[in-house]
Amino acid sequence: MRIARLSVGLLGACLLAWLLLRLDVSSVFSALSHAGWSGFGLIVAAGLILTFCLSSGLYPLVSERVSLSAIFLTRQVRDSAGDILPFTQLGGIAAGMRALILAGTRPAWAIAAGLVDMTAELLAQSLFILLGLFLAAPAMQANPHWAPYLGWLVGGTALFALGILGFAVAQLAGSHMADRALSPASFGASAAAFREAVHQLYRQRARVGLSVALHLLGWCASGVWLWVVFMVLGYRLALPSAIAIQALLEGLRSATVFIPAAIGVQEAGYAALAPLFGLGAEAGLAASLLRRARDITVGVPVLLLWQLVEARRLRKLSPASVVPAGTVN
Repeated sequence: MRIARLSVGLLGACLLAWLLLRLDVSSVFSALSHAGWSGFGLIVAAGLILTFCLSSGLYPLVSERVSLSAIFLTRQVRDSAGDILPFTQLGGIAAGMRALILAGTRPAWAIAAGLVDMTAELLAQSLFILLGLFLAAPAMQANPHWAPYLGWLVGGTALFALGILGFAVAQLAGSHMADRALSPASFGASAAAFREAVHQLYRQRARVGLSVALHLLGWCASGVWLWVVFMVLGYRLALPSAIAIQALLEGLRSATVFIPAAIGVQEAGYAALAPLFGLGAEAGLAASLLRRARDITVGVPVLLLWQLVEARRLRKLSPASVVPAGTVN
C-alpha cells in the first residue's frame, strides 16, 4: 500500500513538472508577484472564513457540547492533513475524527459523526458539481474539446450522488448485519456504541438535512474564495465562472482521491479549466500555487499544534499506565 501511494504521488509530481515545462512560468510568477504580501494575507483570511463555512456542516451532527471553535479546528486539522501530509483525503478525514475526540467527544460518537458528516458532505459536493456543470455548460458546449464530455460528466455526477445515498444505506445495513452476526461480548462495547451513534444520527433526518445544506453553502463559498484569488492575482472573472471552476476542480479531486494531497491533479485541473472562461492556463496554475501556499501557511502551524496536544495528552496518561514496582495484582 505504501509503495502504491508513493507511486501515484510520484505520478502527480511528474504531472506538475510537465505543466511547469509546458507553460510560461514567467507569467505565473508575474501573477504571483502582482498579488504581493497584502494580497496573500487577504487569501489567508478569506481561506479561514471558508474553512469555518465548510466546518459548519459538522455542527448539527455533534450531539455533545463542542464549541464552534473546536469544530473549526477539527475541520482545519482534517484539511491540513489531507493537503500537506502524504495522506489521501481519507487520511485527512481520519485525522479530523481524532481531533474531534481530543475536543472532548466520545470516540464512538466522534467516529460516527465524522462518517455521517463525510456522507452528507459528499452528497452536497455532488450537488455542487452539478451546479458547476450547469454554470459551465454554455462555455463547454462552445468548446470543441469539452462539448463531447458534458453529458458524460452530468451522468457521472448523478451516479456519484446515487452512490453516496447507497453508501449511507450501506452504513445502516452493515451495522444491522453486524448486530446479527456478532454478539456484543465478541464485538465489543465500543463498537456497539458506534453502531448506536450511527443509527441515532441518521434517525435525526432534520439534522442530516441541515448538514447537507450547510455543506452545500460551504462549497459555494469555496467558489467565492476562488473568485477572490483570481482578483488578487489581477484577473477579472465573473463569480459564476469562479464557482464553476471550483466545482469541476473539486469533482476532479474527488475522482482522484487516492493521490496524496492531489499533487499535480489540482494544478492540472485549474490550468485546464481556466481557459474555458477566457483566462490562460498560467492563470489557473498561479491560482493553484497560491492555494498551495495558503494551505502550507495555515496548515503547518495547525498540524504542529495538533501534535503538541497529542504529546501533552500522552504525558498525562503515561504515569497512570505505569504500574509501580512491587505492586501485587
